[in-house]
Amino acid sequence: MRAGENDDLSKPSQTITADEEGRRLDIFVAQRLPGISRTRIGRLIREGGILVNGETTKPSYWVELGDRIELHLPPPPGEQVLPEPIEFGIIYEDDSFAVIDKPAGLIVHCTETMVSGTLVNGLLYRMKSLSTVGGPMRRGIVHRLDRDTSGVMVIAKTDEAHIDLMKKFERRKIKKQYVALVHGTAFGERKEIDLPVTRSPHNRKLMTARSGEGRPSFTVVEPLERFDAVTLVKVSPATGRTHQIRVHLSAVGHPVVADKQYGGRSMQRRPTFGMKRQALHAARLGFEHPSTGEWVEFEAPLPEDMQAALAALRHGSA
Repeated sequence: MRAGENDDLSKPSQTITADEEGRRLDIFVAQRLPGISRTRIGRLIREGGILVNGETTKPSYWVELGDRIELHLPPPPGEQVLPEPIEFGIIYEDDSFAVIDKPAGLIVHCTETMVSGTLVNGLLYRMKSLSTVGGPMRRGIVHRLDRDTSGVMVIAKTDEAHIDLMKKFERRKIKKQYVALVHGTAFGERKEIDLPVTRSPHNRKLMTARSGEGRPSFTVVEPLERFDAVTLVKVSPATGRTHQIRVHLSAVGHPVVADKQYGGRSMQRRPTFGMKRQALHAARLGFEHPSTGEWVEFEAPLPEDMQAALAALRHGSA
């Protein structure tokens, strides 16, 4: 089959024909198998679990148009992902997809060491059908929000919708808008941040923005409301790198309020306005409906903790 066709990409053995070129093999496969980490994919490539044109190669191999990529995936871990009554809001639902409001503190999907208490467990409990493209630990998951970021997410209910939405994210056809409370007030009407994002050399769990290093990343920031020491901003990321918004805002000197990872050394001395987690909320998501092609937009209301922080700021009691 050709990459991107409506087949179950989580099958243990299959062959896909590359319909694009100019990407590393590990990245090419990772984008089509979101249920498996890039590290694990690299190991499978080196061990012969992923072949190109019948031969073993390296993760850094550059895919060429027409390459036949054979996937021989190991069986999933023995742990079973079970339905659980997890709290989250449902904004919209039809036969193709659902749109949900993820609360802060909720991890999106299971891992090999965590198979309980995630959004996926809650989705299995509340929805009759979910896509299987990402494998059993990421049923329905097309994209992610950080654990302590709240807001709107789209969930695929069919494999066809999952692949369609995944392509839209890859091709930047998804409109994403966030709201954040950030330190500092030095904003004009619009600020464009064009800095590559890459893994931190000091902590592989974190990201960093370095000129000339990493993947191209672009974020637009617009002020919504100014206070004495902080600003409420609308953030529109054109790309979707890990921690991109938080990394970009920190890099230009305006870290998100209460961001423990990217707030910098002075974070502990800065006010948090009652926030126990980073003041970042995915407010709006827009895209063409996978089945009808109609443009649709969905909005998640500002959560109570951010509303309380803003109320305190407006009344001068923060």
